Amino acid sequence: MINKSNNNSEKNSDKKILSIVHLLHPYVKQRIRVGENLGIFPKNMFQSNGIIDDVILSIYENGLQDNMDIDHLKIRMFDLLNTKFKTLFENEKWHKKSVSTNVILEEELKQLEENFTVDAGNDLIMNEELDDISYHQDDYVQTLPYTDAQDHVFAFLDINDVSQFKNNDKGVILYKTYYSLPVPTSNVVDLYLLGKLNIQEIANILKIEIIEVKRIIDFAKDKFKKNLD
Repeated sequence: MINKSNNNSEKNSDKKILSIVHLLHPYVKQRIRVGENLGIFPKNMFQSNGIIDDVILSIYENGLQDNMDIDHLKIRMFDLLNTKFKTLFENEKWHKKSVSTNVILEEELKQLEENFTVDAGNDLIMNEELDDISYHQDDYVQTLPYTDAQDHVFAFLDINDVSQFKNNDKGVILYKTYYSLPVPTSNVVDLYLLGKLNIQEIANILKIEIIEVKRIIDFAKDKFKKNLD
């Protein structure tokens, strides 16, 4: 005889997992993209589905889907992802010595319709000074390093007039600023904006004090605002 109680429990656990997975993909895709742009990950070496599947497998192997409510399970899954990316960034950093980051970054910047080079610190630098460039005011550009959370980014930066970002200069500055952030800092920004986690949750995942998370977020905000002024 089929145990309906067990079947219902398994279905509820599966639903719990599925309700969280859609929150993981934007974060995972962006961390992969950061690794690729920095030359740490070879292009297309990692896929978001594969990384998330590894996390789900770990959850099931440890029976966490049954023992945690959805909020705690979400934090645990982001915790596992954060740990995995920390390991990947460390283990794959040797690729920077053999892969030209210029090629990777130039591909990303084609969509911005401006010419850039990469300096010794892997920062994106315009070939011409910003104030010497004649911008094409009617050209559309992708204004952010990711578009999934565009409204959240503008709210994050306390920007009310979003029309200014239809111009190339502002979009390029946002893009450049994001990719100039230290990896741990951009990770906090991604957890906050893409993972939609609050400061307490991020502190729990990173195992640091809340005040430190606030400091990192304030640092990122200040850098964005300073470069946009």
